Amino acid sequence: MKRINILTVILLTTAIVPALSQTGYQAGTAVVSIEPEETLLSLHLGGYGAPRDGRFTLQWHEIDKLPAADAFDDLSYKTDANGKIIIRDRRGKYWSVTGSDDFKGIMSVAVNKGRIYVLDNDGTLYWRTVSGSDAKWLKMAYRNGETIKEEIVRIAIINDRLYGADKDNKKYLAENRSEGNLTARALAIREEKTTVLIINIDVCGLDDEFTGPVKDEIFRKTGIPASAIFINSSHTHFAPVSQNWLTWQEANQRPDSIYLNKIIRNGLIKASAEAVASIKPAELWFGRGKTDIGYNRSLKDHPELYDSAVDVLKIHYTGSNTESYLFIAACHPVFSTAGTLHYTISANYPGVARKLVERRTNTTNSLFLQGTAGDINPRDNGENISGEKLANEVIAVLGRPMEKISGPISCFLDTVNIPVQPWSKQEITALKESNLPKKGDVYAEKNVKWSDLMLRYYEEGIMPSTLPVYVQTINIGNWKLVGFSRETTTQYGFGVKDLWPGKMVSVAGYTNDVSSYLPTSKHLELKNYEGYDSFFWYGSPAVFPMNVYDIILNDIKEKAR
Repeated sequence: MKRINILTVILLTTAIVPALSQTGYQAGTAVVSIEPEETLLSLHLGGYGAPRDGRFTLQWHEIDKLPAADAFDDLSYKTDANGKIIIRDRRGKYWSVTGSDDFKGIMSVAVNKGRIYVLDNDGTLYWRTVSGSDAKWLKMAYRNGETIKEEIVRIAIINDRLYGADKDNKKYLAENRSEGNLTARALAIREEKTTVLIINIDVCGLDDEFTGPVKDEIFRKTGIPASAIFINSSHTHFAPVSQNWLTWQEANQRPDSIYLNKIIRNGLIKASAEAVASIKPAELWFGRGKTDIGYNRSLKDHPELYDSAVDVLKIHYTGSNTESYLFIAACHPVFSTAGTLHYTISANYPGVARKLVERRTNTTNSLFLQGTAGDINPRDNGENISGEKLANEVIAVLGRPMEKISGPISCFLDTVNIPVQPWSKQEITALKESNLPKKGDVYAEKNVKWSDLMLRYYEEGIMPSTLPVYVQTINIGNWKLVGFSRETTTQYGFGVKDLWPGKMVSVAGYTNDVSSYLPTSKHLELKNYEGYDSFFWYGSPAVFPMNVYDIILNDIKEKAR
């Protein structure tokens, strides 16, 4: 038997051990639709305070016949001398509710699952719950001249679906107008015993009172702690309302509870669990490109304050020829507002970019993260143009040499409390009184609602003296992902990247909580939308101080996560 030299054994052993000890990743992805169920008869789109009458998703689709031929004759109603609407069905059941001063006259009513629906003489649809001391009539659709032109005169609900008929007795089914591409998408990455979840969801924003309990539920299902769960909103302005906009019109003031707590919540939890369940060995690669889809809409004297970076993470599953991709860019998904698109559910340009990337690379489950886009608007008026530009650059980055990611995972979720100075009661009252005469002006109405909200804070003794900004850091080997809460403006992205020059650092806004803008001193000095007026729209008790940027960046630098 041939003897092996002991030195050869030592050399072979030292060569093998580092190879065995190199970090290995596992990764998994999942996509879950968050499209509204058709039994949600009409939803309101978030992101805009105009038009004043709202942006409802309902549209009418003509059909040949009703599932129940006599459905329009099932209810009778009358209004009594006290303004009560008395409704009876053919089985003798009746309901009695107070009407609304907004009604021009009632053409038709319907009842379903504890809700009453009224079709007004001008074609506006309203709903309210049957019971409840605080129940109020809420608008749910109107003839907007774009997506609703039909002159419906009768309504009925059959099997939880809304039907209508016009004066010529043509029959219609109510549908939610949608492009069908709203999703919750999750990427799970594991190294040894540490797993992180990076999630994006196609909503305008979520607040931490919602994402906190969602993270708790994900932890219970997966064991992944909140600091390792990164929830980023794409910020599309064409998704149903998903947070409270207390100074806007009533349709914006509360999300539909079923859509928020069933579809969005379950979508986040399901996508997370499926991503974790699907993990398998993978290599991770990072690359960066550039795009010109956006420009700084508020600091026009500073065109350099636009982060054109397109960061791309490639997940290559070892042992197979399959890949998934994550990409990050910074630009508001706000166009187009013209015509029917203004009333259409859509993931906007991120949805277009994802679809094109998947189609052209023959992959699935690509994931978009919204960057520091607080002051960035698209250059082009159209989701398809911006989406194609972004997809082209993602694919170009994938075609160039990329840097391999290696090393352990670590996660941190920090809070930076920013001291603020709320307005005095006298200042608030003066603002309210100056805007009260301007009824019908959405800006004036917003100021009155904000004033009422702030006065209530004083009455209840809950006026805050600080506002939190959450900063989440996920280190996956030599790649660092930093996520800011709120609508983060561009300079924060540049500032974080400058703290780690030459390193692979990606920065996102709209993470975990979107409760106001996060401006810099430039916005605050100009008192532009991001630095002043937006705080009233968000119902914020105060504007950030001039040094908010320095406070946050210094905190990040000191912690050196």
